[in-house]
Amino acid sequence: MHKVRYNALHLFLELSPRGPLLVKSGGISADPALPDMQFVRTYQPERGESPYLPGSSLKGVVRGFVEKVLRTLDERSTWRWACATFDDGSCGKKWAASEVPSYQIYRESCGACRLFGHTRLRGRTSFTDFLPVGEVRTETRYGVAISRLSQAVAQGPFEMEVAVAGTFAGQLVLENFELWQLALLALSLESMQRGLLKIGYGKNRGFGEVSVAVQEARLDEVAQGLLADVWRGLGGFVDQSACSDYGLWEPHRLQGLPQAVASENLGLYIRRIYDGEQWRAATAKLLEAVSAV
Repeated sequence: MHKVRYNALHLFLELSPRGPLLVKSGGISADPALPDMQFVRTYQPERGESPYLPGSSLKGVVRGFVEKVLRTLDERSTWRWACATFDDGSCGKKWAASEVPSYQIYRESCGACRLFGHTRLRGRTSFTDFLPVGEVRTETRYGVAISRLSQAVAQGPFEMEVAVAGTFAGQLVLENFELWQLALLALSLESMQRGLLKIGYGKNRGFGEVSVAVQEARLDEVAQGLLADVWRGLGGFVDQSACSDYGLWEPHRLQGLPQAVASENLGLYIRRIYDGEQWRAATAKLLEAVSAV
């Protein structure tokens, strides 16, 4: 299905810490002034080294949340929940040495692997790195490890560098998606905004709560048969035979959505641009439609 591009969504997001936030660096910095547990950094020409949020870290926590949601769904529904990642029956291991058509792999993969991919299936979604917008304020927190036997300090004190203020901006990209996949990502962002989904280190210590703002949504769709107030999932672009081969799940179309603030003809595609308020209204309607299936 990746041989053709039917639709693509670009979400321009801004994340800001509501409390201490730490995504730990995997290495040791040459700067002796940095704490033991330091925030991951990247180099930017205009500001040198600065903290940032890796796209892989965000994708990991969102996938984990989506898997929990899928496993919570009633097994009598048409949805297939997430596979056990490290089990022999996981989607990646199941198809590791099989020579089968790509549509069969997609059809028989679990919902999480359809969205995020596995070793034999490319995912539909990707996250860019989230780079700082303006200044990111960090501070040093201190901690110790307490012995459960003696109730005394077993290790420490150690230092943690946490971000407490600032904004990180990046993109979430979803390509050739079904509407239920878009709904799951919208639910993940809403859960992150409400504090149910945290990121980074120390979640059980109160770290990792962030606010999420969708600044802009850009939806590209094949222009053929396009209606201004309708969003189409993958099943809305292909015939019934392909829907059956790939096992595409309904709904394939969603009507009655807000008008875009702007649109652009890209030749083969039409790009529609929505602001944050329109995005919230559209996803509320989307979640309602998908939950009714």
